Amino acid sequence: MSLKKKIIALIIIITAALFAGWWYFLSGANTVALQVKRQNAIKGITVTGNVESLEDVQITAEVTSRIEQMIVRTGDSVEKGQILAYLDREDLAGEVDAARARIQVLQEQLQRVRVQYQDAESDEERYKDLYDQGAVSKRDLEERTLKKLELDESIDQLQSEITAARGEFKAVKGRFDDYIIKAPISGIITDSYVSTGDIVTPQQILYRLVDPETIYLEADVEENELDAVRVGQKTLVIFDAYPDEIFVEQIYLISQEVNPVTGTFEARIYKPDTQERSILVGMTFDATIIVKEYKNILIIPADFVEIDNSDSYIYKLSNNFAVKTPVKTEFFDNNYVKVLEGAKEGEIILKKADKGKLTDNAKVKIVEYRKQ
Repeated sequence: MSLKKKIIALIIIITAALFAGWWYFLSGANTVALQVKRQNAIKGITVTGNVESLEDVQITAEVTSRIEQMIVRTGDSVEKGQILAYLDREDLAGEVDAARARIQVLQEQLQRVRVQYQDAESDEERYKDLYDQGAVSKRDLEERTLKKLELDESIDQLQSEITAARGEFKAVKGRFDDYIIKAPISGIITDSYVSTGDIVTPQQILYRLVDPETIYLEADVEENELDAVRVGQKTLVIFDAYPDEIFVEQIYLISQEVNPVTGTFEARIYKPDTQERSILVGMTFDATIIVKEYKNILIIPADFVEIDNSDSYIYKLSNNFAVKTPVKTEFFDNNYVKVLEGAKEGEIILKKADKGKLTDNAKVKIVEYRKQ
């Protein structure tokens, strides 16, 4: 064989070897790999909920009127009894003036009648003396006596009318408070629904006022978890507003009734004591109620375990091959199982990256490493 042919043959052999090597290393079932590790873990119940307050007040007006002045706005802190807004009191002011004027007129009438009564009383005494002297008739005396009695009745009537007028004046003046909107509790104005100049009615909400000191987290828990939830349990809370932060809190109250519509019961969680983040009524959150905590255990994702005739198996990586290995596990949660036998820390376990199942001693190609 010539040298040229020998060189060509050698090139063909080397190329075939490289192709075989390439095929060997790149062929095989696409798999996802996971390194088994010991770790601390928790078993928990996942819930959702909202931020609520024990003091959450919707403020309305007592009367129908126009808003004359808005004193506070959304976000303002207020004290109990503080004025929030004024309603237009022009019509009421007219009623007060009319009631006051009526009292004054009646009092002036009473003063005049009292003067007339004094004159009538003196006149009666004078006619009594004249009657005793025979200077006037009995009829003349009776007319003076009757006039005095009539004036006395007029005095009583006017005094009654004055008392009633004062009562009316007090009632009308008292209604001034209905035109002044005040805070029933201390707190924060979280919503303002009206503006200056709006006509409002007693059915219309003007403000929403919340006491931040009574804020709590209300979680809805499925009724089948009732026996697992206890007061004092640690709870990991993530607010939708702060998705990168976990707040560790506790359950402090569990409702004793189940909502028949939703099939859930209420669990109340303490509000996080944080100055850096605002926790506001209406915010939503996800939480995990910790049922049990584990130290240094082996847990693996449940989708790495295959069931065959009631027996559990995992596939371990060995020299680019998947080795089917019996494993003993117990349920941990909906996503993980606890390994009792069949796997050790540091071993690599596999699952098919696409549809289908692995087979024992199948050649594999790892396309993804999953973190636990």
